[in-house]
Order: sequence, then C-alpha cells, then structure tokens
Amino acid sequence: MRIKYLLTVTVFTLLIAACGSKSEKEQVSDQKNLVDSYLAVKDALVATNASKAKAAATKFLEVNTNDQLTPDLQMIASNDDVAAQRKAFEGLSMKMYDMLRRRGSDTVLYKQYCPMAFNNKGAFWLAAEMEVNNPYFGDVMLHCGSVQEKIGG
Repeated sequence: MRIKYLLTVTVFTLLIAACGSKSEKEQVSDQKNLVDSYLAVKDALVATNASKAKAAATKFLEVNTNDQLTPDLQMIASNDDVAAQRKAFEGLSMKMYDMLRRRGSDTVLYKQYCPMAFNNKGAFWLAAEMEVNNPYFGDVMLHCGSVQEKIGG
C-alpha cells in the first residue's frame, strides 16, 4: 500500500511539472518579448519622450514574465517625468542584465555605460546596436558612453 501511494504521488508530481513547465520555444519567445519591450523603453528615453516611455513600459508590463522587473516598469508607466523614468530605467537595466547573464540571450545585446549619468555616479543599459545612444541624457549627450560587454548571440 505504501509503495502504491509513493508511486501515485511521484507520477502526479511529474505530470504537474510537465504540464506547468514551458517549452524551450515558449521560453525563447518570452525572452524575446522582454528584450524587445526593454529596447522600446530604452529608445523612448533616448528620444527624451516621457509619453512614449510610459506607453512602452505599459506594453512591457503586459508581456512581463519576471516579477522582479515589475516595480521599475510600474514606476516608468505611471510617471510623466522623464528624469524619474530614467532613474527607474537604471534599476530595470540592472535586473535585465542580471537575468540575461544568468539565462543567456539569443539576441545579441551590448552592455553600454555612461560614467556621467546621475551626477557622475554612472549607469549602464543594454542596446541591440554597438553605437552608443544614451537613454540617460538623450540628445543632450546622445553618444556619451562606451560599450563594455557583448551578451548573447
């Protein structure tokens, strides 16, 4: 009787795990959605467009599968002040970088860094291109920064 119970519990656990896990294709699709959504927010901040950043963060929240990203996205999506959005974007960038370094990325991304961001504290972001387009300064200092690392691909 005890062996039958253990066997039933084991089979049930395996079925739940199999049904609850995403396929590799679904995981790649989720990651691509996150990366594309992140890049849309970045591009809006490069353009110093608070309303586009707000809209991009709102769309990002719709496809977000990582709860750690939610607070920064909510801050960007609920704010009309580009300076506050940029501060939240710094946190979002750190979390995206950590996630992509851990999981890997099918999309080639470049970790870029501006030493002058936030009163010379410095901050980084991720970009799909090697050309530096700074989301922390926008057109004020568009190309301030450097590529520090290539991720994925």
